[in-house]
Amino acid sequence: MTTLDAVLTTGAVGWLLFQMADRLLTNRRWWWATTDVLPPPVQVVVPAGLLAGAAATSGGPRWWTAAAAVLALALGARHSGLAPRAPWNAARAGRPAEGIRLVCWNTQHWDEKVDTEDFYAFLRRLDADVYLLQEHIYDAGVHAPPVPVDFRQRLVREFPGHHVLVRGQFVTLSRFPVVATPDIGAPEVFRADLRVDSLPGAPVLSTYNVHLPVHVFLENPFRLGLYQEIKERVLSRNRQLDQLIEDVRGNGCAAIIAGDFNLSRALGDIARLSTVATDALRATRSLYPVSWHRGNRWLRWWRLDLAFTTRGAHVHRYRFRDPENLSDHAVQELLMDVRKPS
Repeated sequence: MTTLDAVLTTGAVGWLLFQMADRLLTNRRWWWATTDVLPPPVQVVVPAGLLAGAAATSGGPRWWTAAAAVLALALGARHSGLAPRAPWNAARAGRPAEGIRLVCWNTQHWDEKVDTEDFYAFLRRLDADVYLLQEHIYDAGVHAPPVPVDFRQRLVREFPGHHVLVRGQFVTLSRFPVVATPDIGAPEVFRADLRVDSLPGAPVLSTYNVHLPVHVFLENPFRLGLYQEIKERVLSRNRQLDQLIEDVRGNGCAAIIAGDFNLSRALGDIARLSTVATDALRATRSLYPVSWHRGNRWLRWWRLDLAFTTRGAHVHRYRFRDPENLSDHAVQELLMDVRKPS
């Protein structure tokens, strides 16, 4: 066996072991969350490169390398950020269906760092029936509590045809009547139930406006207290996800769960939410949709913003819209319809 063969085989087996550990440790050990800094495409790029290397070498037990690389590729493909249904969705795309237009957006501290008039003009141009907005706050630094704000009156003036709901950092705007705003016990989730038609007996859509805490920081790994802070944040987000999933599971209404989940590879959160809801990604026409960081092209590897629907809510179209330099997050835009769950 040549040195190159040994390196390729070791790399393929090592990457396969990493994938297996990922399945065993995600959401079970807080310290494994530090691996979320890996860009999602490495899930397929690394094993594909090792497989290509095995095919190109002339000596050694290449089948070991190929077998390990293929298994690792199979395990990682689902969590690579790729949307394999996208070409099919694009090919059969016809005239847009009619339905409820919903947008979801992390505003990046509202209008604090941008022109206020441009900010509200952009929101109006989105022309949605339902808005799920996060970070209705001002920034006080990465490790400091945010500064509370309240622009409720401005929102009432800007959106006269919408009901305006504000709870902390969350803003939900709806053209449909609000039935209830139950507290689900998760401070980073705001639920609002909307009756999507004025007729008696019309279906109710539960909207879950989500912004989970950042749990891994791209900063000095030797900072005192860093890993304790990561631990606390990972445990907090897991508790809130458990509360969210429990509430969705017991909710008899159709639902949309959308927001900034502040994750990278999306393995754990998507797998857990998929037990009670369907990822809207299946309706995208983009092969590799990303939502962050819109202000830095070198960091555009992640889909931190997610959307899921449950029984009775069906997504016809799902895409990310350019925030026009008003935020580092793209806008999630969905066209959907709602029926009473059977």
